[in-house]
Amino acid sequence: MHCAITTTDDLLAYYRRHSTNSNPGTLASLYDAVPDDVSRLCSIVQNSIIHLFWIREATYGITLGELKAAGRALCTEFGYSTAEERLRNIVQLQDAPLTEPRTPAYRSVGCCRDFALMLVSILRHKGIPARVRTGVALYLDPSCPEDHYGAELWNAAEGRWQMADPQIDDVQRNAMRISLDTADLAPSLFLTGWRLLEALRSGRIAHPERVGFPPANAGLTYGRNKLFADFVGVTGAELPVHAWWGIGAPDSVKPGDDALLDRMIALAQGIDQNDPAALSEALTLAETHPRLRMPKGYAVPPWAPEPAWGLAV
Repeated sequence: MHCAITTTDDLLAYYRRHSTNSNPGTLASLYDAVPDDVSRLCSIVQNSIIHLFWIREATYGITLGELKAAGRALCTEFGYSTAEERLRNIVQLQDAPLTEPRTPAYRSVGCCRDFALMLVSILRHKGIPARVRTGVALYLDPSCPEDHYGAELWNAAEGRWQMADPQIDDVQRNAMRISLDTADLAPSLFLTGWRLLEALRSGRIAHPERVGFPPANAGLTYGRNKLFADFVGVTGAELPVHAWWGIGAPDSVKPGDDALLDRMIALAQGIDQNDPAALSEALTLAETHPRLRMPKGYAVPPWAPEPAWGLAV
């Protein structure tokens, strides 16, 4: 069971501690020389990881074919669950400090979740409360909310949670014409799981059938999936993008789910407001509810791209 959380200080202390996935383990010393500034930390993460879906000659000057020809196991890299696995891959590709420049061909292949998890891992190592969040970004594609992960950190000087997007480097910034500060995003620009599901339920999102991964995981189905992923993330299980169970599975609907979703939304709202009672109840719910708790013996499945994506990695 989780430790007692009765004060705001307890809540912040919870987010200073590593989860299984954020723990750098035997490679923690790699973080010792990295800077403290959040924008510079985002650059460190971008120097270490490359997003699978952005690998093209026209963007980073490399192709998936070239990486495969070099012996890279791209599906394996994409599927790493933990920060320690990711860091091991990073130093295997180039045995050097994280502050040393890495060309795109020597960055670990991942996705938005992996950028967010690495930033959270670094921040927690530094004693800064941080957590992985997921939902949709409203600043990447003006035509449609886009599936995304970010990292929240506690800005003690201003007494607020600060959302950072450590994935968006200059290549992507220029391609998507992003001019805002992605190291400190306004809350209205990133809808975390509970905000997304509420927006979908209320009809505030146009063309909900396009939101998510149509046709199987879109609209309200996708909103449920994102609430699950965000909820288990803030309660200590920052899952890879292809991992879910119970109420989080796109094809799983059972009686009583709506009441559970409503409770998850209320608790997630409370957590966002630094309510220690909400976090304490959320942790208990995640540990005990049969639709939320991790199944005994659960293992993250291997990742493989959908054939329609044309990645053939």
